[in-house]
Amino acid sequence: MTVSPRNMLRRHVVLYEAWRIAGRSGWRTVRPALFALVGATTACAGVFPVGRAKAPTATAQQSDGRAQTRVRVAAELREADVDAPLPAEAPNVEPDPAASDSAGVARLVRLAHLWHTVALHHPAVATRGVPWDSALIIAAPRVRAATDDSALLAAYARMLAVLRDPTARLVTTVALNALDAPPPVPVTALRSADSVVTIRIAPSARLDAADSAVVRSILSSMSARVVLDLRDPSPSSGSPRARDLQAAAERLDRFVWSTGLGDALIRGSIVAPTERTRRIGMSLGVPTADEDLFADGWSYSASRHYRGNAMASPRVAILADSSTVLAPVLLAMHDAAIASVIADGGLRDAAPVAQVTVPISSTMAALVRTSDIVHDDGSVGVLADSVIVGLSRDSVAGLVRARLRALAPLPLAARPIARTRPVARTPVFYDTTSYPFLGARLLAGFRVWSAMRVRHAHRDLYDDDIDQVFERVIPRLEAARSADAYASAVTDLVTSLDDSEAELRGTSAEGAVGAAALPFRVRLAEGRVFIRDLHGDPMVSGTPLVVGTEILALDGFPVNAWMSEHKRMRAASNEWSRQRWMIEQMPRGNAGEALVKVRDANNRERTLTITRSVGHATSMPKVERPNGPAVRQLSDGIAYVDVERLESATFDREIAAALSARAIILDLRGTLRLPDERLLRHLAQRPQAVVGRVVQRTITSPCAASIREAAQACIDVRESSAWVRAIDTASVFEGRLVALVDERTQGAMERFVLSLEQMTNVTFIGSATAGAASWTTPVSLPGGLSVGIASRELRRADGGQLQRVGFAPLIDVRPTARGVRANEDEVLMRAQQWVQQQQDPPTRRRRDRSLRQ
Repeated sequence: MTVSPRNMLRRHVVLYEAWRIAGRSGWRTVRPALFALVGATTACAGVFPVGRAKAPTATAQQSDGRAQTRVRVAAELREADVDAPLPAEAPNVEPDPAASDSAGVARLVRLAHLWHTVALHHPAVATRGVPWDSALIIAAPRVRAATDDSALLAAYARMLAVLRDPTARLVTTVALNALDAPPPVPVTALRSADSVVTIRIAPSARLDAADSAVVRSILSSMSARVVLDLRDPSPSSGSPRARDLQAAAERLDRFVWSTGLGDALIRGSIVAPTERTRRIGMSLGVPTADEDLFADGWSYSASRHYRGNAMASPRVAILADSSTVLAPVLLAMHDAAIASVIADGGLRDAAPVAQVTVPISSTMAALVRTSDIVHDDGSVGVLADSVIVGLSRDSVAGLVRARLRALAPLPLAARPIARTRPVARTPVFYDTTSYPFLGARLLAGFRVWSAMRVRHAHRDLYDDDIDQVFERVIPRLEAARSADAYASAVTDLVTSLDDSEAELRGTSAEGAVGAAALPFRVRLAEGRVFIRDLHGDPMVSGTPLVVGTEILALDGFPVNAWMSEHKRMRAASNEWSRQRWMIEQMPRGNAGEALVKVRDANNRERTLTITRSVGHATSMPKVERPNGPAVRQLSDGIAYVDVERLESATFDREIAAALSARAIILDLRGTLRLPDERLLRHLAQRPQAVVGRVVQRTITSPCAASIREAAQACIDVRESSAWVRAIDTASVFEGRLVALVDERTQGAMERFVLSLEQMTNVTFIGSATAGAASWTTPVSLPGGLSVGIASRELRRADGGQLQRVGFAPLIDVRPTARGVRANEDEVLMRAQQWVQQQQDPPTRRRRDRSLRQ
C-alpha cells in the first residue's frame, strides 16, 4: 500500500504532536515508534494517527459555568483483514454432480445454519450490502470437499471475511468452554506524582468486594485527571476468548456504579447508546398489492440514563485494547464527551453486542454478532478517538498520562466521525440459467429452508419435519444433472410447506411436471377419476374417449398408485386440495405415447395408446366449466356469474345484467382475476365490516432449535390486527345471493369469501375451500425459479383458523360419478334448486278449525 503525500503530511503532523507530548516523558519511550512513523510507506505505525481529517468541530459543553471546546478527531484503524479489499474471486471449478455422504451432508447443514443466521440477523448484511449469497456460492463447494479441519477452517474464514466484521471469527470448542480459564486479576488504583489517577480493571477481574474497596479508597481524594485502564494484562496469551460481551459489560456497569466511580466522574445526566437488532417480520397490517411483505426492520432497546453528582467534570481517558468491552456507562461518557477512548493496537469487541455461536464441526464454531450499538447521531459501533500502534504497554500508559497533563484539550468529541468501511469486492454473481452450478443449487435449497423456518407464517402447521426433509433434499440438489432434476429436488422441499399458495414457478418447474399433456382433463368424483373435458383434436374422435369415461390406470400405474407416487409434486394445504392438484397434473408428462386404461359407461375396460402433445397442454382451456359468457340468465329470474371469467372491459355491462335478476349465483370455484372491490360495490349490504384478522409473527434473535422444538425453545412474538374493509357502495343488490365454493377457491378468491361472509347476506354451497388465503411474497431462487411464502396469517373475523382448514359452506354438495358422466354441474344445480325453494316456497294446506270440532 503506497502512502499518498497527503497522508504522509498527516503522519508528520502527528509526529510533531507526539514529539511535543513526549517532552516530559522521555525520548527513549517513543523513539522507535517515531522512526517507524517517518519511514512508513506500506503500513501504519504511529502514535495517535489521525485518519480522515476534517475541520475541527466545536461542541459547546457546560462545565463550571464555562463552555469548553472539544475538537472532533476521527481515528483510522488500519487492519489488513478489515480494510484491505478482498481480491476478486471466480467460483470453484464445477465438480461432477454427485451426492455427498452423510458426513458431507452434515457439513452442508451446518453451513446452512451459519448462512441462515448471518443472512437474517447480522447487521452488516442489512446495512452495507454484503454479498452474502455470493460468499455462500463460493464457500459451498469448499465446505463440501473439506476433508480435515484446516480445509474447513480456510473455507469458513474466507466466507466470514466478506462481512468485514472483526468480531465474526472462528473459535475452537476448547476456547468456548474456557470462559473462566484465565486467573482473576485484581483491580488496582494508583496516583502518580503528576496527580493522574490510574484505575486498572482487567477483563478477567473478579469485581468483588475487595476490588470495590480499592476503588472507594481512591475516591476520597479524586483527581481531575483519571485513566481507566481496561486492557488485558496478558495480551500474548493467545486468541481472544469466546465470551458473553453483554454479560461482561453489565458486570462492569454495575461495578462502576456500586463503587461510586460513575457518580464521581459524571456531572449531570447522560444517555447511553441503544442496541438494535434485526426484527424479522414487521407488523405492517393488511398488505397492499405491491407491498414487500418481507420488509424487515429494527428493534431498539430502551435508552439507559445515568446521573452523577460530580462537582466538576474531570478529564477521563479510557485505555482499551482488543479484549476490552466497554460498559454502557462508559459509552455514555464517551458520547457526552466526558471521556476519550484510546485504543492500544485497535479494538475488537468494545461494543457490548449480542453474539451467537454456530457450530461448524465437532471442534470448531463461528461467533457471529446479531446486534449493533447506535448513538444519538445515528452512527453505529464504537470508534476510538485515537489509536496507538507500535508502542509497549507502559509507553502507551505514559503517553496517555502526559496527554492528560498537557494544557491542550483532549481530542474528545460528542461522537467520533463514523467511518464507512468499503464493501467487499467479492463478485456478486447469481446464476440465472435454468441449470445452475453446484453452489447456486445449494443456495436455492438454503433459501427455501430458511424461509420455512423463519418467514412462513404457518410453520407450526407442518406435517413433515422440514429439517429432515432438508437433509434428504441436499444430496438431490448436488446430484441434479439437469434443470428438471434440479427443479424436482426443490419441489420436494417446497411441498413440505403444506400451503397451496406455495407454488414453485419457473420454466424448469414446468419442465419437471412435463410440458406435454393428454387431450383431456379429468375430474375426481367419489374417489374415482373421470374425463371432464376433451380436446377438439381429430385424433380423439377415433377413440372411445368421451366425457364421463373413467380412467383406471395411467403409464402403468393404477390411479390410486399414481396419486400416491405423485403426492410430492406440488405443495397443498390439505388432502382435498392436494388431490385437486394431482388430478390437474395427471394428464401432464413428457411428449410421446402413453398407455391409458379406461372404463366406459357400460363397464367395458380397454387399454389405449394416446399421444401426449405440447399443443394439448397450451390449448386446453384453463377454466374447467363449459365455455360460455361470464354472466348468463338461468330459469326463474336467476343470474349466474362466473367470477373467474369476468373481464375488466365488459364488467360494467355484465354486472348490470346480473343486478336486474331476483337472485345471483356467484361461482367462486377458480381464480379471482379482477379486484374484488368492483363486485363488493354492488353486492355489499354493509359498507364497512371486520372481515378477518391478520396475525404477524416476529423474531429478533436466532433460533438454533429444530423446527419441532422451536415452538417451546424459541417462542416468537405474535401481533394481531383487524382487517377492516370499507366499500363505497353503488347500486346495492337486494335479492338472494348464493356463492359456489370448493377446493379450487383459494388465495384472493378465498379472501373474497371472507368479505362476502361479513358484508353480505350470502349462502355458500359446495365443499370446503383450499385453506390457503394468506398473502404471499415470491422468494427468488437461482435458475429462474421462485416460490411464494406467506409471511402473515389470515384468520376469520372471529379469530378462527382458516389455513389448512378452509371455509366450510352451509350446504355441502360434491360431484358424483353419475353427474360427471352426465356432464352435469351438480353443485350449480343444487344452488339453483335452493334459490327456487327460497324464492317460491311450496304452499301449505291449512285445515279448517271448524272441522276439528
